[in-house]
Amino acid sequence: MSYRIVVIVSLFVFLGSAACLAMGPFFGSWEVEIGLSPQQTMPFSAFSSTLDVGFRIAFLEIKSSSDFIFSGWLWQELGAYASLGFISFDGVMLFEPQSGSFLYTQGMLEFDLTPLVIKIYSAMVGPGHPGGINYGYVFDLYAELPGGFASFESATFLGADFSGITFTQISSTVTSSLLTKTYLVDPTIGGPYICFSGEELTFKLNFDCFELTSITTFASTGFEGQGFELSFLHLFGMPLNLTLDFFFSLQTKSLTFIPSLETDYGCLSVYTDILQSGSVITGIDIYGIKFEMSFAGTTLRSISNLNTTQYVITTPEYGLIVEPLSEALAEGHLFYPQDYWEIISLVVEPPPGGCGFTFSVDTFFSTSTGMLFDWGRSDMGVTIGIGGFFSVTSGVVIDTSGFTEWRIGMALTW
Repeated sequence: MSYRIVVIVSLFVFLGSAACLAMGPFFGSWEVEIGLSPQQTMPFSAFSSTLDVGFRIAFLEIKSSSDFIFSGWLWQELGAYASLGFISFDGVMLFEPQSGSFLYTQGMLEFDLTPLVIKIYSAMVGPGHPGGINYGYVFDLYAELPGGFASFESATFLGADFSGITFTQISSTVTSSLLTKTYLVDPTIGGPYICFSGEELTFKLNFDCFELTSITTFASTGFEGQGFELSFLHLFGMPLNLTLDFFFSLQTKSLTFIPSLETDYGCLSVYTDILQSGSVITGIDIYGIKFEMSFAGTTLRSISNLNTTQYVITTPEYGLIVEPLSEALAEGHLFYPQDYWEIISLVVEPPPGGCGFTFSVDTFFSTSTGMLFDWGRSDMGVTIGIGGFFSVTSGVVIDTSGFTEWRIGMALTW
């Protein structure tokens, strides 16, 4: 009950301050999307909405973010940002509105003494998290030499680290990126007390022809591992990058050698794995290809997943890349149905650029349809912007069963 009171009081304080400062420097946005399914008995198949509201007073900024889906109020975030010269603070709190539960809070105090930057992170999870209330800190020190060709970072973990923490809600009626919230600092790696949990030292060298990254990690028990990443840029004068990853662990006395290849020729990306037998390289496995080209307001993109058993294509919120299925599941990335092996996208923005009209079509090809060219689905949409602060979107989805969804969206910014 006490956390419900905290939620209610926080909201009233925020809304009350907003009312008192109605003539002040407010900012915010509202995005809403409705999905209609003509073939279903229930016409409304999806609903999502995000309302962001905030205001600035001199050095202080206070904001609120509310997410809604078909089943109701999903998340509530309250945040604050303040900056005074070289000192700044950025904090956020997350609540689960249905139960009024406090879930998470994170704060970051920064001292910008360029070229030296000091950041102190603190984070805490609420009593509803497995293991109960837990908290921790991270002390981060970053320095960069003029020109940016060398940098050093030291992160000291005190009951928390930068592995990230994700909160997820389950919905049987909608699939949306709004269902997950991810934050940088994870305060659950240790017990409910402050103690040394580890250290990570990162050193980078950047030159025209190569990049070297060294990462040294320590756990609470001592030295944990040493990793090196060496990237050769534009190898042999060609648009080809070669990356070699080495990792040495003292405790397990192991050495891992994981090379990878990447090309940026034109707008082409090749996703590869190196096949090895022990320490001997036996071949290269190409599991994905991405091509993108833009000309005169038109962008054409092709993404191919050459191994739908082990790899998937992620949604635009997660990079629209080909990545291992195991990695997507572990990181909580949303991805298209696994049998989609090809996505061809066309986006047209008639000149002059920025006129506010955009048309897009995404065509998916599947390994299981048996139709002409393995066609599986097409998404077509149009967006019309007015004045840079208001836009409306309409789109349809057609798959092998026919006309399955009509989406209507709106976005307002002030």
